[in-house]
Amino acid sequence: MSDFVRVVEVGPRDGLQNEAVAVSVETRIEFIEKLIAAGLTSIEAGSFVSPKWVPQMADTAEVLKAFAGRSDVALPVLVPNEKGLDAGAKSRRPGRLQSSVRRPKPFHRKTSTAPSPHLWSDLDR
Repeated sequence: MSDFVRVVEVGPRDGLQNEAVAVSVETRIEFIEKLIAAGLTSIEAGSFVSPKWVPQMADTAEVLKAFAGRSDVALPVLVPNEKGLDAGAKSRRPGRLQSSVRRPKPFHRKTSTAPSPHLWSDLDR
């Protein structure tokens, strides 16, 4: 077992994507800045998903631009599919793109347009 644990704050993505209305880029940046000021060093800043399905994350690239050149914090983003991976790679500051494989089918259908078998085949690439 490792003696190291990395805690990743997901509020700027997971919390804000559930808001009924989109939060402004400025407010998202301020939220992340306050988390950094509180001492957090790994913060999931957003996701590259279709604005049709998750409009609250539409401006993730703009949020990330505000932190260009910062080396004191990791700002991973969620990329749920290949299109998100492409968008993330084009507009990211150097950092981490992450994806997840969702097993519960009702949750998967609600959050991704890719069929479950497609996600598994993507892991082979």
